[in-house]
Amino acid sequence: MARKTTRPRAATRGGRSRLRTTVRVLLVVLAVGAAAGVGALAWLWPRCSGADCPSVVALRDYAPPQATRVYDGRGQLVAHLAPERRIVVPLERIPAHVSGAFLAVEDKRFYRHKGVDWRRAFGAMARNVRSLSWSQGFSTVTMQLARNVFPQHLKREKTLRRKLWEITLARKIEGEFSKDEILEMYLSQIYLSAGLYGVEAASQGYFGKSATKLTNAQAAMLAAIPRNPSFYDPRRNPDAVRSRRDLVLGMMASSGVISREEAQAAIAEPLGLAPPPEARGRAPYFVAAVRRELRERFGTDADQAGYRVYTSLDPALQSAAEQALVAQIRAVERGAHGRFRGASCGGGKPANPGACLQGMFVAMDPDNGNVLALVGGRDYALSQFDRATQARRQAGSAFKPIVYSAALAKGIPITEPLVGPGATDSTGGYYPADHISDSLTMDMRGALRTSSNRAAVVLGQKVGATRVVQAAHDMGITTEIKPYPSTFLGAASVIPIELVAAYAPFANGGAAVKPRLIQRVVDSNGRVVWEAKSAKRYVMSPGVAYLTTSLMRDVVDRGTGSGVRTAGLPYTIAAAGKTGTTNDAADVWFVGATPDVVAGVWLGFDRPARILANASGGGLAAPVWGKVMASYYQRHGAPTAWTPPSDLTSVQIDRSTGRLATGGCPGEQVATEYFLPGTEPTEQCPLHPDDFGGWFGRTMRGVGDWLGIGGDPKQALPPKPRARDPLSGTH
Repeated sequence: MARKTTRPRAATRGGRSRLRTTVRVLLVVLAVGAAAGVGALAWLWPRCSGADCPSVVALRDYAPPQATRVYDGRGQLVAHLAPERRIVVPLERIPAHVSGAFLAVEDKRFYRHKGVDWRRAFGAMARNVRSLSWSQGFSTVTMQLARNVFPQHLKREKTLRRKLWEITLARKIEGEFSKDEILEMYLSQIYLSAGLYGVEAASQGYFGKSATKLTNAQAAMLAAIPRNPSFYDPRRNPDAVRSRRDLVLGMMASSGVISREEAQAAIAEPLGLAPPPEARGRAPYFVAAVRRELRERFGTDADQAGYRVYTSLDPALQSAAEQALVAQIRAVERGAHGRFRGASCGGGKPANPGACLQGMFVAMDPDNGNVLALVGGRDYALSQFDRATQARRQAGSAFKPIVYSAALAKGIPITEPLVGPGATDSTGGYYPADHISDSLTMDMRGALRTSSNRAAVVLGQKVGATRVVQAAHDMGITTEIKPYPSTFLGAASVIPIELVAAYAPFANGGAAVKPRLIQRVVDSNGRVVWEAKSAKRYVMSPGVAYLTTSLMRDVVDRGTGSGVRTAGLPYTIAAAGKTGTTNDAADVWFVGATPDVVAGVWLGFDRPARILANASGGGLAAPVWGKVMASYYQRHGAPTAWTPPSDLTSVQIDRSTGRLATGGCPGEQVATEYFLPGTEPTEQCPLHPDDFGGWFGRTMRGVGDWLGIGGDPKQALPPKPRARDPLSGTH
């Protein structure tokens, strides 16, 4: 029989003694911890006195922050950036599924607590302790209402003191108002992003209808926003808000607000957003660009900061640009310029907006970069993507003036033969397709006028790719440009507004400027909080700027950009510019300048594709530019034409040879050309030897120059072609 084991009595007494000691220590620790917690809570608990204390009674008269306003260049109001203010709606007019959506996701036990849901609070705190974070919140509808209307006491940071303030104010609100009154105020006050306060304002702003007509899916989308209004902005982050909307629909079904079947049907619905408020106002792309700049400069709440934002917008120029661009796009779609194989998006809402032909126009003051007009697409309601400031497109031949200016700055004279008989340089092994006959001798003036690709490559090789890239960056282009020969033909992608700004030095005598939409920002107290500073910096000499502009005047007056003139811009308005067409006619451009405006036009698809078989910048973009600028100068006086600066020297040349004209040179081939000192020709024309008649003719031309009736580079005629017309192709 096994012997029973027994524990010694002394050992048992010792174990009990140690247990009692441990319990006493634990009780003391708990008591001290509780006392410390109570003390800390008492120290942190919100206290105030007098006028600094928030008055919950004032909730009835609360109004959200003031909307920021945008003004044009004449000081006229263009837009409110927070167009929908608070719209108070009685609770009985808000459908049950709308209020139920908010309660299902924000406060399921709203009608069963006194401002604080302690069950939810302790659960959230336990989860936060386990995760060692503050990821779980427990704000009730009443606490959110307090946070929304008393921001001076309830800052955005997650702290225990702020949460205690929420609890304190929520308890006071519950003591002053009934549950239905609290819910009504909440649904009229809650911030739902984009400057929209309350479900009625948000319903109108996002869906274009009253909250009484919201579907289950739309109600759930609104209820998805309060968790993080900036992140769940439906227009800026549609995928995120849709995911959360579907989660809210599941909560609505779990809470009995809607059935499981109704939730599944609602999940299948698209967001179905109405056109944004900007689409219903003036200059929508311009206003949207101002909004983006304000948010970058002052934060996401800039829309509701009550600022007065003064811009340089020219409303008449903006309207003319919108009309001319859309008219040209629709003309292309109708087949007015050739067979169009793309989608026709002219009537009603297209099934696939991303497949529509698009365009952009931007104009600015070349002296300071003030943006006068900005059109980022054919229809803001169709697409809010801004092709002027957000797109990256190949520039095509519209990049060539940068190459030419770099060549002139290096000392290469305008009259140097680039291609054809008499030219000495090659393309360096890169031989691009060209529409110019090999039998034609081309100097800079003729090559840019006809947009010769081989001439541009020859010139680029003379300058060096690295130098051309540096010139482009100096002139304001920030995108990456590879030092490849194809860069000379505009293969690099650029931001359209930057390409337009890069033409400003040609118009203003050599200074680069940065595009700027906003002139100054004034707060609600009339204090200027930001003002644009001049950022003008010279990147080329006035002589180089004038010579490049002179070349581009030929492009407009008798070259690939002559569509500017046929569209209605009179010859009395000095204009210079360059067309551009990329491979497979996927992008068409015209960028140009007058002495007081620099502007650019682009047409193409968002996903690059052929526009037309024969699409060109000269045929599609230049006429838009010409119409808009003709409209502008009907309201403004003709600017003074560019005049040659003092750092240039002028000589009379024979255009066919580029040498000094003799008396024997035919008059139609003689022109006055300007050069940087030291680059002018020194040899006489070999084709027309000098004789007495030549001496007499030269003397008479000198007299004409003295009388002010001499030649001008922009009137210089090209040589008589020895092959087919070089304008048989346009670029």
